[in-house]
Amino acid sequence: MHLIVFPGDAQFPTHSPFCLKAMCLLEMAKVDWQPELIQDFEALPLGKVPVARVGDALIPDSHNIQAYLESNGADFMPGLSRIEKAATHALIRTVEESLRLGLVHDRWLNDDCWAVMKEIFFAAVPAPMRDQAAEDARDHVRAGLMSEGIARFSPEDRQARFDKDLEVIDAKLDGLSFLFGDTPTAADAAVAPVLDMILTLPVATDLRKAVEARPALAAYVARVREAIYPDPARVMAAFSAAAE
Repeated sequence: MHLIVFPGDAQFPTHSPFCLKAMCLLEMAKVDWQPELIQDFEALPLGKVPVARVGDALIPDSHNIQAYLESNGADFMPGLSRIEKAATHALIRTVEESLRLGLVHDRWLNDDCWAVMKEIFFAAVPAPMRDQAAEDARDHVRAGLMSEGIARFSPEDRQARFDKDLEVIDAKLDGLSFLFGDTPTAADAAVAPVLDMILTLPVATDLRKAVEARPALAAYVARVREAIYPDPARVMAAFSAAAE
């Protein structure tokens, strides 16, 4: 299987939390997979990554990839009750539909963060076109965040919403190794990458400081990294080999 993704670096195998989630699911399912860099978004079923390539079939979106793996025997919620499975869904939605927007906002719309992130995100774009490509993409992201609503709030109101998301995660952990006990589940594959990328923002934004103020979250991310993240060096080596 190939997983079509955004690239990463020595720190993260990909800079997309959704792509990293899909990578974690593949690792948990013990699937033999290789990363594949995106070349043409218009050729993808939904115009976005991640996309799993299985033979001639393309499976877009991390949720669909999870469903495909489950249909082939993977169990990402081992031993969980019906209520716990429902809580898994709610946790994932909390992070992917709310907290993740804080990560996107700070990466793209915080000027100090953006000065660093654009060099990371657009490193492969030829220098004469890099600034324009970066600003065009930033305008697109800004429009999306304005349409969604999160960019319309004051910094204080925005952070108040994210603080409630963080409380949900922190309260659910409450001394556990992972969100539902001693074994990583689908919830960890979705939640930890977002927290991890917030913690490694290049500027101490209000959101990053709010995560740092909850030490259990950083310790949790470290455990998930060790348990289910792919090896960034292996992923980057595969990218390099494909480019040769």
